[in-house]
Amino acid sequence: MTLERPKRLQPPAPPGALLKRSAEYPRPRLSKTEADEDPTYLALVRQLPCLYCGLDPCGEAAHLRLASAAFGKASGLGKEPADRWALPLCGIDHRTARHAQHNRSEAEFWASLGINAPLVATRLHAARGDLVRMRAVVFVAIAERDKR
Repeated sequence: MTLERPKRLQPPAPPGALLKRSAEYPRPRLSKTEADEDPTYLALVRQLPCLYCGLDPCGEAAHLRLASAAFGKASGLGKEPADRWALPLCGIDHRTARHAQHNRSEAEFWASLGINAPLVATRLHAARGDLVRMRAVVFVAIAERDKR
């Protein structure tokens, strides 16, 4: 007695034809809302000295992704923080150097620097619009860092 082979319900598909297409399932965009964006504030932050090396002006605004319940700062995976959490860092200390913020743990970066980043970001944002006061906040943060 011979058994019949099972029949296919559909004709065979070419390899990869049954994989989900990324274009068919767009990823949700987790970007900043309009309330979180403040280009004028970011322009002022870019004019401040770098918190790491003191380069004046730093030229970049580094967003703080570190969560802090004490300052009401939440961290969302894949979501860029609001502009109020931006701190002045030069391009080297922000992105390219071996010790840069983007090349290691952010908590480790700020701890090794001896700066309470959420506190400095909060003070900077409170002084927004007044470049002299904002520079004073940065100089105080650098001076307190050197005391450790």
